[in-house]
Amino acid sequence: MKRLPIVVSLLLAGCSLPVSRPPADVTHTLALRAPVAVPPPLPAARTLQLAAVTAAPGYTSPAMAYRRSAHELRYFAHQRWVDRPARLVEQALADGLAAAGAGLVGAGSGVRPDYRLLTDLVQLEQDFTAQPSRVRLVLRVQLVDVRARRLLGSDTLRLEQAAASDDAAGGVVAANALLERAVGEVAAFCRRTAGG
Repeated sequence: MKRLPIVVSLLLAGCSLPVSRPPADVTHTLALRAPVAVPPPLPAARTLQLAAVTAAPGYTSPAMAYRRSAHELRYFAHQRWVDRPARLVEQALADGLAAAGAGLVGAGSGVRPDYRLLTDLVQLEQDFTAQPSRVRLVLRVQLVDVRARRLLGSDTLRLEQAAASDDAAGGVVAANALLERAVGEVAAFCRRTAGG
């Protein structure tokens, strides 16, 4: 019986210890800075429709991907994109190409475009297998002549940049810089492929 007060005292003391809170989730944007310098993507008076960007398996959720070994894809526990990366890439393409003067035609608008741009997000991840870590963005693009129903060309854009720091925040900075470069390269691809 003499031990009961001691046990109760220890239990109560344990309840009053400071409890550490789990880290808060952080949501990051992946978007173009305004203004962005993008070359005109098409000859004058030509229209372009952007098909919805598709994503390879492993990159279909807002989770931020990274790797520490060649064959293992992981996701940061408390770091996320504001939306699925494919949707963010699609919005950046629309913003950048429109700012460059492309006549964009929305799906379901009733207007038949001259060209359709198909884009696949193949890879967007931070690679920690080397120091400093690097962010990789790989996009596969195809330009289709809608009226002729013909594939004009395709290309795979492989972009890489060292992260500002070896953490998710450093990866976000590098990913945003890569996205800006990617939009410029997609515009140049469209211009070359459309014969402009």
